[in-house]
Amino acid sequence: MYIRNGHLSKWVVRQESGTTILKTAKSPSVSPFKTLLCNLPVKLRLHIIFLLHSGMEYVLGQRIRRQRERVYRPRHTYLSLSEEECRRKLRLTRQAVTNICHLLADELGTDARCPYALPVAVKITAALHFYASGSFQHPLSCIGRISQSAVSSAIHAVTSGLVQHAGEYIKFPVTPDIQERTKQEFWTKYGFPGVLGAIDCTHVQLRAPSLNALTYINRKGTHSINIQIISDANFRINHVFANYPGSSHDSFILANSTIPAIFEGNPPLDGWLLGDNGYPLKTWLMTPFLMPATVREMAFNRKHTQTRSVIERTFRILKMRFRCLDRSGGTLHYGPQKVAAFFVACCVLHNIAMNHGCVDDINEDRLEDLMRHDAELHVLMPLRPNAPAAARERRAHLSEELHRI
Repeated sequence: MYIRNGHLSKWVVRQESGTTILKTAKSPSVSPFKTLLCNLPVKLRLHIIFLLHSGMEYVLGQRIRRQRERVYRPRHTYLSLSEEECRRKLRLTRQAVTNICHLLADELGTDARCPYALPVAVKITAALHFYASGSFQHPLSCIGRISQSAVSSAIHAVTSGLVQHAGEYIKFPVTPDIQERTKQEFWTKYGFPGVLGAIDCTHVQLRAPSLNALTYINRKGTHSINIQIISDANFRINHVFANYPGSSHDSFILANSTIPAIFEGNPPLDGWLLGDNGYPLKTWLMTPFLMPATVREMAFNRKHTQTRSVIERTFRILKMRFRCLDRSGGTLHYGPQKVAAFFVACCVLHNIAMNHGCVDDINEDRLEDLMRHDAELHVLMPLRPNAPAAARERRAHLSEELHRI
């Protein structure tokens, strides 16, 4: 057996006129290398063939070894951050981030057949940094040392996973025991009876959509989506509805949400929401008197404003924690559906942070600036003296009750 064109071939040995001649069985022609090889002693020829074969095996083994010894750049996760750095960069405690990793392990788990996939902790660290900083994706690779495309994929995967778990963390109080606890919290903290939540809408700026861009223009002339939220007395979000463009009125969004069906069901809920004059007065939605004429009505408006301020502070805490939702973090260069998903994901993270005691100190000057900006985007309801009689009677009864307290 000899090497021929990189393969082993059989040689035929024939005797012609007393001379030994080696020829291949397939072709009578012999290359110069073969001629030289044939003229060497048999032992030397076998040794050369052995060396050639061993060299091929060595080169092949080195190639395989180089593939197995692939070197990866080091990837940083939240585990390399101190507790203070984790709160400052990711706006959550290390334990809260660990719980999120466990929560999204199934959605973000790597495939064993793909050794190059990013670990769950790397994906979540990159996504949380994006939510918290509000910066674009170019600077994000420094925290996880991954490419921009990998950061983008991680953000979308984590957002999708959080939205899927939104129902576990954002729950409206519909059971009697949770309703009583919610009302008691409002009464203890603000002294307003029967409150199940404070409702309002907030805007999140985005790039001009490719479809129906005019409907996303708000009162300030910028593109945004208008999102409805209900919060409890402790700044936790128990309802979010992110389906409408910036030109939509708050009352229109409320009418098309699930809230009216919840309160007007059979049996109806025993309690009410607090809203500003951007909403119509209803038996389950208390708004302030547009033109208070008595001391009782003015006292009702003061207590109403004081209690309803919880929703405004919830907006501020949410946007100060996750700067991607605030205009100071820059306009989000995504479409409306993706921005709405970011908002819902941040609401889930906000409730997780509140459950872990991550209550940041509120900068009052910054808070006033954010409240003033949202007020400029707010559209009040036109004067409607023909509010339902039952709603006006309930509000009058509440004003009388608050006056006696």
